[in-house]
Amino acid sequence: MSEAEIKEEEIKHYVFVKNGRVHYAPQAISSGETAIHWIFPVPEPAAVGTLDDNSNGIVLVKFGDYGKLPENTVVVKDYGDSVYDMYHYRFSPNYADDTIAYTQNQVAVIADVKIGEAFYVRCGLSPNDCLLGIRFLDPQDKLFVIAKAIKGGKPKKDSYLYVVKLEGQNFIDTGWSMYTGKIDDDAISPHFPLYHTWQVHDRKLFVYDKERRKIVCTDGKESVSHPFSEIFNANAKLFHIVKDIAIHPNLPFVVIIEENIYGTHDLVVLRWDIASSKEKAKQILSFGPILEELLALFGLKRLALAYQSFSPDGNWYVVGYVGRAVGNESRSPHFVAIPVVLVDKKHPDFLDTDNLVVLGQVAGYSLDARADVLRSLQRGDSV
Repeated sequence: MSEAEIKEEEIKHYVFVKNGRVHYAPQAISSGETAIHWIFPVPEPAAVGTLDDNSNGIVLVKFGDYGKLPENTVVVKDYGDSVYDMYHYRFSPNYADDTIAYTQNQVAVIADVKIGEAFYVRCGLSPNDCLLGIRFLDPQDKLFVIAKAIKGGKPKKDSYLYVVKLEGQNFIDTGWSMYTGKIDDDAISPHFPLYHTWQVHDRKLFVYDKERRKIVCTDGKESVSHPFSEIFNANAKLFHIVKDIAIHPNLPFVVIIEENIYGTHDLVVLRWDIASSKEKAKQILSFGPILEELLALFGLKRLALAYQSFSPDGNWYVVGYVGRAVGNESRSPHFVAIPVVLVDKKHPDFLDTDNLVVLGQVAGYSLDARADVLRSLQRGDSV
């Protein structure tokens, strides 16, 4: 794209790739029902779910080709007086073949999107307690992990993880639980949590124990071994403050957000596919410095990252830049997507950072500044 073409266009959105290619503008869509407040993964390809107060149910938004409006289908409805209300929602990032789960303030919702049925599950909480999330642990055995914040000494709550079994429409305690620390009342946000230090992968629960600085791994009944926890725990002294963990759904690696001694964030890839003792140095790799190159584009003064996740198919890794701008005003997150590739000499950490994509509009970025960036990218310079 030439400079003349850039100036002739009325530019609202650009998606940048580090090697200079320009992708089409993000498409704004409507669900066709009401305003979308939440989206969550569903067991349906090329689709997301949302809660819809117009139909009082769960709507599947299914995407087609670029430029086409999505198809919207109400799959479950009227399982509560008001399905969408002023609750703190925590949607499970994993699901069963036909079932999704989420929590509200004090109850969990189990919804079968194939047959169109859903129900609420009470979790034995007092009015001062709240739920902090839910995950499928073993769908075949109907095991779930739920997180609770239970009233402790003011102004903090005690947080716990519990493994429970669904019997009928009730959760039965299995006897496995773990204390995960104190949490401030003010830190319990109605928004999607910035960080997660517990994840379910391959029917195992991984929890970062902040006090012992270890990864706990369990199948919900007893402690079990896994290369991720073994390698991390053997090298725990190499890590600073662990803020978040994201385990790839299929490939043998995890991405860890850690806060270093300078208060900025690093991204660390931990691999467990290396058997040769000569290659052990490649088990733990940092690529945080690569992302610092985008700070100027976003107008941020330090690298602070949150909201990391993998796409359900595992083809993309997404992370958000958060924090304050150079002028100290608050900024909405900017998200970056990085393609996931197989390991080779150029990509020892599974991530193709040469083709990272900035998602959405860069607010406050002038037309002339965009043209400068595009020219720089076309020359092969770093952003």
